[in-house]
Amino acid sequence: MAAFLAAFILSHARVATLHPPLPVTPAVAPGTTALRSPPGFEESYEALRSLRASSSRPLVHLAQLAAAEPLAAARLSERVDFDVPRTVPSAFRKFFSHPTAKFIATAFGLTALGRASLGNLRTADAVVAFATAVAWCLQEWVIHDKLLHSEREWFAKDIHRWHHELPYFHVSLDGIGLAAVWFSVVGACALAAGAVFRAIPASLTGLTVYTLFGGLYEASHFLAHTRVPLPKPLQNIRNHHMRHHVVNDEYWLAFTIPAIDNVFGTNPRPSDVGRWDAGGRRGAARRRSRAV
Repeated sequence: MAAFLAAFILSHARVATLHPPLPVTPAVAPGTTALRSPPGFEESYEALRSLRASSSRPLVHLAQLAAAEPLAAARLSERVDFDVPRTVPSAFRKFFSHPTAKFIATAFGLTALGRASLGNLRTADAVVAFATAVAWCLQEWVIHDKLLHSEREWFAKDIHRWHHELPYFHVSLDGIGLAAVWFSVVGACALAAGAVFRAIPASLTGLTVYTLFGGLYEASHFLAHTRVPLPKPLQNIRNHHMRHHVVNDEYWLAFTIPAIDNVFGTNPRPSDVGRWDAGGRRGAARRRSRAV
């Protein structure tokens, strides 16, 4: 496990070292910082920012960029998959063709089988499962707000901003490297805790639930950025997440359970906040004054 984890960390460090994001100096609104773009795609991302600055319409389709800057749109399509599914079968095929989805499904199956091999479920399993599910939903908000929308400039914030700058409808899943490292670290911690407290079955239950929620997050986030008709609960997630992208990215930070935003005070009425997106200020955006 340690060797596997080290290999992934080193491979990611190498990619980051060899291909650092290159600084650009776009025209941005007062009070915002100069934004960086993926290496080799600076002009396409500049076209996205210019389109946002010149239009009052939210940027949701690649066709909007193609109509204004066809060359930029074609170039951007080399990096991003804009062929979003429109039906459930096509969404199922595309999602499970991605290595991250396959990895999480395999990890979930292995942890579930591992727990099943240790005997019947007990009260401790129920407690750990519930606590893990709650922790996952809170973790989504904390990571999204404090790391991906951090006040500090760092590579994860840049990568997340690149996601925000794209037209809303695009195929979006985390990379296999990130998923493998993340779940390897969590798995190692869970099993170490189980060994220390002599509770390996409960730790495997927690790891199984954690992996399940990781898969639910990836699937629901993927679907939220597609045109697939969704049942009401998933449509509510899509609407919630779309507000985060096209209205104001300081709010609506929860995902699997949108109501988590009520806990942190980040679920206002859209009409109560000004528009703010990754390309700069639009209107009179009102920053959160609460301390979380």
